[in-house]
Amino acid sequence: MTSFESEMAEQGRWRLRPKYAGFGLFDRLVANEFLSLERQVGWQRRAISSLVRYAAERVPYYRRLLRDLGLSPDDIRGPRDLPRLPPLTKSVVCDRGEELLSEALPRGERRLGYFSSSGTTGRPAKVLHTASSNEMFSYLNQRQLRWFRFDPAKTYAVIRLASQLPRRRGSATLNPDGETLCMAQWRYVGRFFETGPYVCFNVTNPVERQLAWLAEHRPAYLMTYSETLEHLAFAAADERPADSLEGLFAISEQLTASMRRRVERVFGTTVHQNYGLNEVGQVAVRCAAGRYHVHTEHCHVEIADDDGQPRAPGEVGRILVTAFRNPAMPLIRYDTGDLAEAVDGPCPCGRTLPAFGEIAGRYSRIAFLPEGTLGYVAAVREALETMPIEHSRPLRRFQIHQYRDNSFELRLVAAGSMPAEFHRIVRQAWRSAVGERGYPLDIVEVEQIARGPGGKFQDFTSDYFPAPGDPESAPEGPAGAGGAQPPPTGSGT
Repeated sequence: MTSFESEMAEQGRWRLRPKYAGFGLFDRLVANEFLSLERQVGWQRRAISSLVRYAAERVPYYRRLLRDLGLSPDDIRGPRDLPRLPPLTKSVVCDRGEELLSEALPRGERRLGYFSSSGTTGRPAKVLHTASSNEMFSYLNQRQLRWFRFDPAKTYAVIRLASQLPRRRGSATLNPDGETLCMAQWRYVGRFFETGPYVCFNVTNPVERQLAWLAEHRPAYLMTYSETLEHLAFAAADERPADSLEGLFAISEQLTASMRRRVERVFGTTVHQNYGLNEVGQVAVRCAAGRYHVHTEHCHVEIADDDGQPRAPGEVGRILVTAFRNPAMPLIRYDTGDLAEAVDGPCPCGRTLPAFGEIAGRYSRIAFLPEGTLGYVAAVREALETMPIEHSRPLRRFQIHQYRDNSFELRLVAAGSMPAEFHRIVRQAWRSAVGERGYPLDIVEVEQIARGPGGKFQDFTSDYFPAPGDPESAPEGPAGAGGAQPPPTGSGT
C-alpha cells in the first residue's frame, strides 16, 4: 500500500531539468492520486459537463445527436448522466469522422495531426489530435513509470517494431535489424527529467539475438510486447534472460494470467502494464493490487453493458472512454471494443483514482466464438505453462488457430523438434478440455508465425473472428496494454 507521502518521496528521485525547474504539474499529478472520493467525483462532473457543452456548441455530430435525443447540454451534468448518450462506435468515427471535428478550437489550442488505431480489423479509426492532448502522453508516461518504481538514472531498454522506435537524429530511415539505437535520455520523459540511457532494438531480430542483446546492454528495465516477453521466456528456458533486469513493461498485446506467471517466473521480476488507445492516449495504469486506475486528468472510463448502461461491481462489460483533452475531435463514450471487470470500493494500493479490474479481452472477437472456445484455448495455454522445462526447451513461440469446422491447430516455432512427451501432455490436456465434443487438435511445427496487420502478434486466432473491415469490428487499441503512442511530433524524445 502506498500513500501521498510515499509517492512524493518517489517523485523526489525524478530530477527536473533546469529548463523545467519549478514546473509543478508532476507534483499535482501525485496529489490527484489521493484526493477524497467527493473531490474525485466533483472533478469528473465538472470535466464532463464542460466537454458536453463544448461539443454541443462546436461539433456538428454532438449538436445533432443532442437535438435528436431531445436533450440539452445541461442534461448531461456528470458521470451519472452519460448513459443518456449512446456509445460512440468505431464505425461512426470511421464513417462520420468529419462531423466529429470541432468547427473552432479554444484559444491557445492548435491541431497537431491525425493519429490512427493500428487497424488490425482493416479499418483504422483516425482521430485528429491537438498539441495539448499529445502533451498529456508525456506527463502521464512519467506517472506510470513512477508507479512501476523505475529509477530514472538507470538504463531503459525497448524492443519494438522499427516503425515504432525513434528515428536516429538526421536520419529518415528506420533502425535496421542487428543495430542498436542509443539515446542519451529516456523517450518522452527525458524531455522533462534527467534520466539514464535509452537503448532500442528491433523485435524482428531473432529471439536468440534479442536475448544476447539484453545480456550485452544489461538494462534495468525492458519495455516490449506481451507476446515478445513470452517468446523470450520460452527461448531462455530455465535461465534468467538478464540478471540486470529489475522491471518489465508489457505493452500492446493482451497479457493473460498464464503468460504473466511464465514471464515473471523466468525473468525473476514483475511485469507492469497500462491501458491506452491510439485514439485517446494514456487511459489507465495497473497498480500492484491488479486494478487499472484511470488518468482522470485526461479521461473518464465506464464499464457498460451492450446497451451502454453501467455494469455492477464484479461484472464484465465494455470499456467506454470519454476523452477530456482533445478539443479538435472530442470522443464521448467511445466504445473501445475491450472488456473489463467493473470494481467498487477502496483499492488496496491506497490510491483513490477510479479504477476498473482485469481486462477480459476484445468484445468483437469473443462475441463471435462458439461456446466453450476460450476454455479450450485456456487448456492449451495452461498445458504449455506447466510443461516441464525438459519437454518445452525447443519452443520459441506458439499460436492456436480455430477453423470453422471447430477443428484446431497448434502452430509451433521451435529450435529443433519438440519431444514426444510435449505432444502427449498437450493432447491429454486437450482431450480433458473438449470432452465428448471431440474437436480435433493438430500440432504442427512451422518456420515462422506472421504478425497481423499493425504488427501485433496473436497467440489465438479464429476463422470466427469478423473479417477486416466489418463495421462491428472493435476499435484497435491495446487490450490491456500500453501500445498507445502520440503523433510523431510535439512530444519530444
